[in-house]
Amino acid sequence: MFENQTPIAFTGKGSEYFGIWIVNLLLSIITFGIYSAWAKVRRKKYFYNNTLFESVGFDYHANPIAILKGRVIAFVLFILFNVLAGFSPILYGILLIAFIIALPWIIVRGFTFNARNSSHRGLRFDFDGTYGQAALVFLAFPLLILVTLGLAMPFVVQRSHKFIVNHHKFGTSNFDMQATVRAFYLIYVKLIGVIILLGVLFVVVGSFLGKSLKSTGHAAVNTPPIANHVVYQPQEFTGFLKVVDTVEALPNVTIGAETTPTKELAVGKPVAATDQPQSMEDMMKSMSPEERAEFEKLMKEFGAPTAETATPAPAKPKNPYEKMFGPYAAMLGPMIYVIFLGIILLYAVIIFSVAAYVQSRISNLMWNNTTLEHVGFVSNQRMRDLLWLYLSNIVVLVITLGLATPWAQIRMARYRISHLAITGETDWDQFVGEKKEASRALGEEIANMFDVDLSFG
Repeated sequence: MFENQTPIAFTGKGSEYFGIWIVNLLLSIITFGIYSAWAKVRRKKYFYNNTLFESVGFDYHANPIAILKGRVIAFVLFILFNVLAGFSPILYGILLIAFIIALPWIIVRGFTFNARNSSHRGLRFDFDGTYGQAALVFLAFPLLILVTLGLAMPFVVQRSHKFIVNHHKFGTSNFDMQATVRAFYLIYVKLIGVIILLGVLFVVVGSFLGKSLKSTGHAAVNTPPIANHVVYQPQEFTGFLKVVDTVEALPNVTIGAETTPTKELAVGKPVAATDQPQSMEDMMKSMSPEERAEFEKLMKEFGAPTAETATPAPAKPKNPYEKMFGPYAAMLGPMIYVIFLGIILLYAVIIFSVAAYVQSRISNLMWNNTTLEHVGFVSNQRMRDLLWLYLSNIVVLVITLGLATPWAQIRMARYRISHLAITGETDWDQFVGEKKEASRALGEEIANMFDVDLSFG
C-alpha cells in the first residue's frame, strides 16, 4: 500500500451546473439536437475543470464540430436502420452485421477521441488500443457468457476493464491494472450467495404465511351447512305452492305448530328437492293455470313482485382475492394499491442494491490495483453510500419531474471523485514536465487526432 495519499477534490455545485444544464437542454431542443455537440463540451469542461488534483483542474479540449459530425453519422445510420427494417429485411440484416463488425472500431475511436481531448497541467491523455484487441474483448469474449450460461461474466468484466485501463496513457506512460480474474469472481460469488440466501428466506416466509392464511380460511369456511333457498309458506297458502332447493342437512322445518319434512313443505303433496334453485319463471311454468292465477292474486295483495314485475337482483361482484386470502380478502381491496407500491419499492431497492454493490466493489478493485509508473490509486467507495445516492436521487428526480438532474449528477460526481486519491511520493510538476519532453521527442502530434467523435457519451 502506498503512503502519502493526495486526495482528488471536486468543487462543482448544483446551482452553478443547473444554469449550464438548463441552457444546454433548451438550446438542444430549439436547434433539434444540433447544439447538443456544444452542450457536451460545456458539460465536460465544467466537470473536468472542477476536478482538482493538488489544486489544479483537468481540462477538456474537444471541438464541437467534430462531435457534431459523429452525431450526424449516428443519426443517418439510425434512419437507415429504420427504413431498411420495413423496406428490405435482407439489407437490414447486412447493415446490422456490418455495424456489429464495426463496433470494436467505434469503441476504440471513442476512447481515443475523449482521451486525446483530455489533459492535466497541459499534458494530454491518450488511448492506444487496437481494433483486434477490442474485437476480442467486446465481441468474442461476450459469447462465452452465452456458452457458459453466465458463468464467464466475471472473466469478461475483468478483461474489458483491463483493456480500457491498460491502453490509456498519460503522456507516454500507460496505466496498468493488475486486478485478477479471481478477485472479480469473488465479487460475483458473494453477490450470488446473498441473492440465493434472500431467495430462500423469501420462499420460507411466503410458505409460512400461505399456510397460515390457508388454515384460517378453512376454519372460517367449515361451518355447518344450511339450506340455500327455503321458502316458508304460511298455513293459509295451501294447495299449490312448491318449495324447492332444500338441503338434506335440514331434515325438518317447523311451520306453525307442526314439524314437516323439508321434502313435503307443499301442503297436500310431497315435492322432490332439487339440486339447483328454481327461478320464479320456472316455478310459474310448473303450475296449473288455476294455481298461477291464485298465486298472482295473492302476490298482488301482499305487494310482492310477480313473474312479470320481478327483477333479478344484481350479482354481487366477487372479490378476486377471496380464493387466495380467504377471510382477509376484504381488507385487500383498499390495501392493494399500497401493496403494489410496496412491491415496486422493494424491487427498486433490490435492483439498486445490486448495482451499488457491483459498482462500488469493481471500482475499488480496479483503482486499488492500478498504477501509473510509480504512482498508485486508492478508492474506498461503499455500497450503502451509493445505494442512498441512487434511491434519494430517484425520489428527488420523480418529485421535481427531472429538474433536479444537475443536482443528482453533481452529487454522484462529488462522491466518486472525493473517494479517490493518488498515492506515492512524486513531484507531480516534474513528472508532467518529463512526459511533455518525451512526447515532443517522440514527435507525437496531439493535433493529429480524429476529427469525428464516435463515442456514445
